[in-house]
Amino acid sequence: MKLPLISTCLSLVAVTFGAKLPSSFMKCNLKQTDFQQCLTKAVEDAIKQMNRPLKGVNLLNLGPLEIPGMTVAAGSQVLYTQQVFKNMKVSGFNETTCSKVEFDTDEKILKLDCIVPHFRVEFDYEVNGRLFLVSIYGKGSGWAVFVDNHMQLTFKLGEYEKKGKKYYNVVKQELKMLMTDVEFDLENLLDGDEEAADRVKKVMKDNILEIYGDVRSGYEEAFGLVFASVFDRLLGKVPAVFLFGEK
Repeated sequence: MKLPLISTCLSLVAVTFGAKLPSSFMKCNLKQTDFQQCLTKAVEDAIKQMNRPLKGVNLLNLGPLEIPGMTVAAGSQVLYTQQVFKNMKVSGFNETTCSKVEFDTDEKILKLDCIVPHFRVEFDYEVNGRLFLVSIYGKGSGWAVFVDNHMQLTFKLGEYEKKGKKYYNVVKQELKMLMTDVEFDLENLLDGDEEAADRVKKVMKDNILEIYGDVRSGYEEAFGLVFASVFDRLLGKVPAVFLFGEK
């Protein structure tokens, strides 16, 4: 399967170096005996705060997160069509809960285990291929909600110095994304043949987790790159000492 292509322009604005975390963000220090527990609460709280503009702080707004474009490759068993998305808006981050966040300071690996109950994506789409043995095609607007979306994110970090201060950056990411259900709607499927489109959408809804499983790696790679871009933006702004303190 080809790796998904994702637009690299996430509507980012200029980075201000040497910034501190917003005063409303929880602070954790590596010297704390409960550092990992503190970090879990701090990350969850920060994600929820980034769902709205933060006054005086130039961080990316996740409410919603806008993605210009994303392409997910065709599956190999169920969904034989490339999925092209444009003008994507991703929301639901304000409901995020994290059961565990761990930072390995020696290996510089950050692991997050979080759930977004209603991970909603609005988009313009285009498909042209097959679902099982049925033709599926069309282009238009649509939406999808990943219900109880369980995300396991792993970031491998690099380290560099700038103006006498240590910073981290993302050098590799991995995302595992599972959910209990996917609700969706696609306008203009089968070029507006509503009766035929309703039949195809019923097949999709009846087999939605099997369909997602066939293209899961493409979605994980694509959204993994998106989340890495968001996190890397924060890392490029804030020196490491303001993120994790010092040993």
